[in-house]
Amino acid sequence: MKIRPRFNRRVEVHRIRDMLERHGYPRLQMLLLVVLTGASGFLSSTLLLKMGLSVMWLRYPLAVGVAYLVFLGLLWWWLRSRAEDYSSLDPGSLPGRSDGGVEGQGGEFGGGGASGSFADGTGESDGPVEGALEAAAQAEEFAIPLVLMVLGAVLLFSSLLMVYSAPTLFAELLLDGVLAAGLYRRLSRVERRHWLETAIRRTMWPFLLTAGVAAVLGWVMQG
Repeated sequence: MKIRPRFNRRVEVHRIRDMLERHGYPRLQMLLLVVLTGASGFLSSTLLLKMGLSVMWLRYPLAVGVAYLVFLGLLWWWLRSRAEDYSSLDPGSLPGRSDGGVEGQGGEFGGGGASGSFADGTGESDGPVEGALEAAAQAEEFAIPLVLMVLGAVLLFSSLLMVYSAPTLFAELLLDGVLAAGLYRRLSRVERRHWLETAIRRTMWPFLLTAGVAAVLGWVMQG
């Protein structure tokens, strides 16, 4: 009875990742995909605003959702473009180690106030009240740049995370989308995974984090 070779997914992903890092530029390729994804999100937000969706806490997550769909489409395109290069490879023979634009508008304070003093009758407002109103207006002016900085930091973190993990993600996509057909025929007890399932499992959390933070910050700026 012929004993079929044992399949170790982690080892195979590790080997494909090593090959990608030696013969390609996976992080540079992912950086390009992330830039295109960010541009699609910005364009989506602009189009939604032109269509009349001015509610920022709703428009921002929708734009992130559209960007995520574009990102998955770009991953599909990357996989299709690389399929011919890797379709003939046998994962078990791969070289490598075998060890396992937002606008905020502040409120305006105006109107005639009550007389500050009955004695002088000048009609001037109390100094402390005027100072408090001025401080509130300044605080709101500073809040918008701070909110934008937080949103930018979250976007930067998510982008760097995607770029850093690119070799492993691309290796898994190649394994599940290109090399899996031959593996399933030759090996027993191999877990079947579709490339889209792998892509969503490994990339959805950065986009969910970005969408959640964008919704909260949009609500803060809208309020």
